[in-house]
This record gives sequence, structure tokens and C-alpha cells, in this order.
Amino acid sequence: MTFTEGSSFILSSIFSVLTLSGMQLYRNLLASSQLLTIAGGFIGSILYVFLLTALGNLEKSVLGGSYQTGVSEVIFCIFMAVSAAGSVHRVSGSTCFLFSLAMTWSIYKISQERYSNVSVVHTSKHQHGKKRR
Repeated sequence: MTFTEGSSFILSSIFSVLTLSGMQLYRNLLASSQLLTIAGGFIGSILYVFLLTALGNLEKSVLGGSYQTGVSEVIFCIFMAVSAAGSVHRVSGSTCFLFSLAMTWSIYKISQERYSNVSVVHTSKHQHGKKRR
């Protein structure tokens, strides 16, 4: 199911607010053990994906269909997500940064596979000029 930029912006904004609210609501639980602290960082990276999706769709609907999300938007959304995860626990902020970098790489690879128009040229490995025995 595909959404327009406007409806995707609204949905990802709602998911961002819900994720941030959940992180703050369960702050004490997420900071109670090492494993849950790392899980708090992972939840923060999910918040990062929602924020980046919301911001990218807002800019695309306002500035036009040919607009692409750049590095400044990625840095801004990582900063916001790390700040939210850091309010739960400092280690959550650190792991959120690492998980967000991994999510950024994954999003980049998916977009390259989906939207890249590069044609692959196959070359043969047959060597010219040498006799085959």
C-alpha cells in the first residue's frame, strides 16, 4: 500500500509522537538494565526513521516532487533522536547513534536499489588473441 507525501508525513509524525511518548513513559523501565538500555537506543533509532520520513515527506510536498533529503536533514533527525534517547539513559543515546547510522546505511541501500536507473553492462571474459587448447 502506497501513500502520498502528505499522508505519509501525517502517519510518520503520529508514529514519531507515539514512539517518543512511549520512550518517556517507560523511561525508568528502559534504564533499569543493560539490555533494556540498548533496547532504548534501538527504539530511538526507530524514532529517527520516523522523523526522517516525516521531514523528507514534508519537504517533498512543500518544495516539489524532485526534492531529495540531504545530509543536513539526516544530521538534524539523528540529533533529535539521540537527544530523546539520551533523556532515557546516556548509553541509550550512544547506541541510538550507532543504530541510526546503521538505519541510514540501510535506507540508502534500499533507495539505491529501488530508484537507481543505472544499467549493468555484462562483459565476457573471453580473451582475444590467445589460442584455447
